[in-house]
Amino acid sequence: MRSLWTGIQKLELFEWIGGLASIAALVIFFAYGHALDLMVGQPGYHWHMFAVVVGIYARFVPYAIVIGGVLLVGASFLLRQRSKDIFKRFFFALRIFLAYCILLIVFRVVNFYVPVLHPGLDDSVIQHIDQTIFGNQVSYILQPLARHWLTYLLTGAYVSWFWLLFATIALLMVQGRRAASEYLFATLIAFYVGYVCYVFVPVIGPGYTLHYSVQLGAIAPTYTVHRLLISRDCFPSLHTATSVLMVIYVGKYARKWLFAYVPLAAIIIFATLYLRIHYGTDDIAGIILAVMIACLAPFAYRWWERRRSGVRAERQTAAKPYGPESDKKAGTS
Repeated sequence: MRSLWTGIQKLELFEWIGGLASIAALVIFFAYGHALDLMVGQPGYHWHMFAVVVGIYARFVPYAIVIGGVLLVGASFLLRQRSKDIFKRFFFALRIFLAYCILLIVFRVVNFYVPVLHPGLDDSVIQHIDQTIFGNQVSYILQPLARHWLTYLLTGAYVSWFWLLFATIALLMVQGRRAASEYLFATLIAFYVGYVCYVFVPVIGPGYTLHYSVQLGAIAPTYTVHRLLISRDCFPSLHTATSVLMVIYVGKYARKWLFAYVPLAAIIIFATLYLRIHYGTDDIAGIILAVMIACLAPFAYRWWERRRSGVRAERQTAAKPYGPESDKKAGTS
């Protein structure tokens, strides 16, 4: 049992967070599966959802691992790194990739189960807060800016956020293992806290709840007949929270890249409002969440690293021989 605990303590902090989130997702999946089936009106619907998610990853993961390995080996070859270092980097990158896979699976579960865990919507509450803070709905304030070219540009920026997450991990891995590990831990905390908020404050966003005299086009959010399928994932804005975290951690570990990250983050955050995906309150909550995590994550990371260092020291001490023979060796060293 002690050896198992010692092995578990070798894990990175972001792996612990992913493991706990996976357990919570499994509990929700099995405990509320029948309720989801009844809400949708289709027996076994939650198992269908499970099969779809597994199918996606069964096709995607092997290709991603192979392509990632080839790219990593190529980059290491160009940088003239030793084969041992290449293997370590690949193994660490694989652990990061699996952490993101777990994150996306948990997100799928949350998306499907929020209507079961918390029926109804809280958009009216968020709209009231926006009205109080800004004097109007932010999407109404930005409506005069609507242009087709701007819509396409900001949609591309909004979608690029997903790839920027992985690019930031790659950038910070170059800076060192600690930089990548701490950033990933902070990012996963933001995601999982956001998922909990989705359950308690289900919001679908202004694109589905407000009416506009100027439309953005087919690529913007549109009304759907079956509202159960609309993700209740607006409060807080995780696009905003993670974009702010990217800027903070790039500024901390790779400052020379801020010239690119600051405008990119600003454009992504603006896109969430212009495209009517988020309310202004969603973005404010996302910024607050990011700042709080950026303040607390380093302390948690250092605490975990001290515990891991203590475990390693205990193992090394336990591995040393005792008795006359060891004293003899110590005397001759």
